[in-house]
Amino acid sequence: MLTPIVARELLVLYQQMNAAAEAGDWDSLADFEREAASVRRTAEESLQPVALSPDDAVALQQLVTEILDLDRAIRLHAEPALESTRKLLSGSVKGRAMRNAYGG
Repeated sequence: MLTPIVARELLVLYQQMNAAAEAGDWDSLADFEREAASVRRTAEESLQPVALSPDDAVALQQLVTEILDLDRAIRLHAEPALESTRKLLSGSVKGRAMRNAYGG
């Protein structure tokens, strides 16, 4: 179950992921994403409902909103790099197909 404590932990990881994405540090971004995935899995496995006070519910909502905002920012930084990688891989595959077809 996602609690404010877990959401704060995820928020820190997403902040680190965003900083890594802004810096183009894709290895660190991947490491932070693996950590975030582990935290999310642990929260999902804990299916026991937690009663939240109204203040905690508001805090959790704000934390989730911040995480989603950071996720969007990370994607804005990562998508151009991913597209560039796709083009490189596509060109490599086409080049290999050409060499295989026509020799070389």
